[in-house]
Amino acid sequence: MKICRQKMHESRNAERGRIMKKTYAKLMAAALAVTCILPAVPTAADETAESSLNVAVGAQFTTFDPALNTETANNYVLDHLYAGMFRKDADGNVQNELCESYEVSDDGLTYTFHISPDAKWSDGQQVTANDFVYSYLRALSYGADNAWAINDFVNFIEGAEEYSTAAQEEGESFDCTTADHSSVGIEATDDQTLVLKLKTPCAYLTGLMSANVWLPVREDFAVQHDSLWAFEGGYPTTGPYTLSECNETEKAVVDKNENYLNADDVTMDEITFLCMADKDAQALAYQTGEIDVALGISTDTALNYEGTDELWMLPKSSNYYLAINSAETGPEWAKNVDVRRALALAIDKESLVDVLGGDSFYPVLNGFVPDGVAGDTDTFRAEGDADGYTLTYDPEQAKELLAGAGYDESNPLHITYKYSNNGIHGDVATMLQQMWEAVGVEVDFECVESGVYYDQLDQGDFEICRYGYSAEDSPIQFLEMWTTGMQVVPAVNDEKFD
Repeated sequence: MKICRQKMHESRNAERGRIMKKTYAKLMAAALAVTCILPAVPTAADETAESSLNVAVGAQFTTFDPALNTETANNYVLDHLYAGMFRKDADGNVQNELCESYEVSDDGLTYTFHISPDAKWSDGQQVTANDFVYSYLRALSYGADNAWAINDFVNFIEGAEEYSTAAQEEGESFDCTTADHSSVGIEATDDQTLVLKLKTPCAYLTGLMSANVWLPVREDFAVQHDSLWAFEGGYPTTGPYTLSECNETEKAVVDKNENYLNADDVTMDEITFLCMADKDAQALAYQTGEIDVALGISTDTALNYEGTDELWMLPKSSNYYLAINSAETGPEWAKNVDVRRALALAIDKESLVDVLGGDSFYPVLNGFVPDGVAGDTDTFRAEGDADGYTLTYDPEQAKELLAGAGYDESNPLHITYKYSNNGIHGDVATMLQQMWEAVGVEVDFECVESGVYYDQLDQGDFEICRYGYSAEDSPIQFLEMWTTGMQVVPAVNDEKFD
């Protein structure tokens, strides 16, 4: 949910639709409608006078390195710092950005991209195809920490998996600027031409290329195997802004990049992103004028502004769901499909959504893939629903499945539910506990600070946890999330699928 004053002219990149931090295997899913607040539309004179913007973000920043980032809070800043070959508009459609044009071979395996001659770094240096080559090879050689981020490279680019494996085996001494990459399908044929060779066709490649890991970074600033430089500021960027100041637990300040390809479209000279995990604090700061945009507000606050020009509703193809760790680091109970299904059937999503503010903000989703992701002739969700797939509230069946697995009053199932300490997650955890206890499940909570939450999940350090995922490119992305290659430690271990 977002509230924002309508001097919000950050850039035409305000919602670029980058793929957000991963979410995982299903239990409960509720599609999110993202929201915001604005006062009256400013006049031209107002727009000229108001050249700065204060924006509240609901978590601290963890990285601004495009090769690593998969988190929403970081994206609010990164989307303003970098431009890539492509971007997505507010409707999720792919638009050319630094790419002036491209061709695809008849077999769908070779893409040739021509970089705009007007594409420049913020220091005025020309953006070249070699910048992209360095960025992609750097990402592939980073190490296990960015296994999720490089998955699209590994899945589709010829030789990428082998190159990444060799780099990880060699470790810190691996140098992507000198190591042989002739077998990798990434090549700069001249300064303005980048060629990608795929090992399998990918009809939505340009959509994938709007994600963070496909963004260019400069070799003379972006250190290999390190991301600390990305918080320091002052380095050249390709997007509408540059980073001038950063304290990752407090704020990040970005200034307009006059050398940006579409600089005339950027009306704000400066944007300050403030870390405010508390939703009530965001609402109060908005009311007092301390901030102009609140990116994380409670449903109660949204309802207070409903019907006004200050509330901005932006539907997204996203879900909110629970992931169960059924792999080696998970508990024994999680390996039983009947137990997993019982936990899902015990959740009354309708009641949960009512408490959170109603389905205008959180539409109930009875499948893992949200609406808005393309299927065959309709959206994937519409096709799935038409086929009769449902996973709806049935506590009696949940009890039967638990009993069949050996769990009853004399031997209750005991689970630990992990969630991050920001947003609606605490309220959701309390309601889940009540629903699970109603079918005889004992629940402990593990509330983790949001800055380390995702790292723990990447390492397989959880039994059952909450997550959310936004993606518009392909439904198969939802199937792969917790598997080998996507996780440092996979939470779904299936040799055949891997």
